[in-house]
Amino acid sequence: AVLPFLALPGRYCGEYCDPLPVELRRYCISAMLRHPSSMALIYIAIAALVLLPIGAAATVAFSPPMHSIVSRAFNKLEGYVAKRKVNANLDTKTDKYVTGPDSEYEYAASQPNFDHSLWDNVVKKHVTSGEVEGITTNVVDYRAIAEDSDFDKYQEALAGADLNDLATKPNELLALYINAYNALCISHVTRYIKENDGTLPTSVTKTTPSEEKGKEIWDCPVGIVGGKKVTLNDIENVILRSRWAEPRIHASINCASASCPNLRTEAFVPHKLNAQMDDQTKTWIADATKGMKVEKDELYLSRIFLWFAGDFDVQGGALAFLSKYADSKISAALEDKKVDYFPYNWNLNTK
Repeated sequence: AVLPFLALPGRYCGEYCDPLPVELRRYCISAMLRHPSSMALIYIAIAALVLLPIGAAATVAFSPPMHSIVSRAFNKLEGYVAKRKVNANLDTKTDKYVTGPDSEYEYAASQPNFDHSLWDNVVKKHVTSGEVEGITTNVVDYRAIAEDSDFDKYQEALAGADLNDLATKPNELLALYINAYNALCISHVTRYIKENDGTLPTSVTKTTPSEEKGKEIWDCPVGIVGGKKVTLNDIENVILRSRWAEPRIHASINCASASCPNLRTEAFVPHKLNAQMDDQTKTWIADATKGMKVEKDELYLSRIFLWFAGDFDVQGGALAFLSKYADSKISAALEDKKVDYFPYNWNLNTK
């Protein structure tokens, strides 16, 4: 019964409800079509489609108390659906790597087993601080990257990476997959640019290749890492989230969108990996436009904390994680707040 409720586009929610991510609505719709337990479900869906706009109007009329109740109901349902989706390909049985201290990898400063200098050159040349629709973010010059030979060479290097050699060096492997996710996500956009005479997509979600029609971009082949063809979902869920119990990963990977944690302006490297992930996390949380904002008795968080809530349990939950990395004055003010979430802006993080 909740699936049709979630499947509705955000415009039905009025100004007081956060628009639900498109992929979650699509998931709900497809779930209804795949699992229609009876005709009763169809009637429930029709009723929900008819009645929800009325409920949204009532929300506006009786706000803010009604808004608070409805918003939290939406968030709980959205979190439930997101959990099922993002964990669908999670390997819970695999042994977890342990992120070691940076001091164990000092050798990598001069003799890394995999060289990320090409990617380092790319982001230093083409990623700068900026803003997209009022959201603070690092912006990317995608057209320049599309023409940068260093970017092509780095993708070739990823394809030929010796993963067996890195398997006993968790920080090297983690740095490789974080950089791979960030670089290959950009490659979806650069491919689109080349296929469309230099035109930028409005969002990475609009870059699905014609031969992959019907798929979300996260499930489309994006490149090769260590001789194996991968999608972005493979890297994020099958590899990163399955092999590491490391919530700082969420602050370090970037999905080419305004509301994502910032794309770092240097490559992640094993001998500085903890320092880099700590810095990414602190910067993200300190950003009141998309990371965290404390406002009277309300605490606004990135929707990443809703969609991937379970990933933060390893550090005592989202609030404990936030307290660890937030400014000390803000940390003291996090208790006893009503939690809500920023709308997620999927527009391209470009100039």
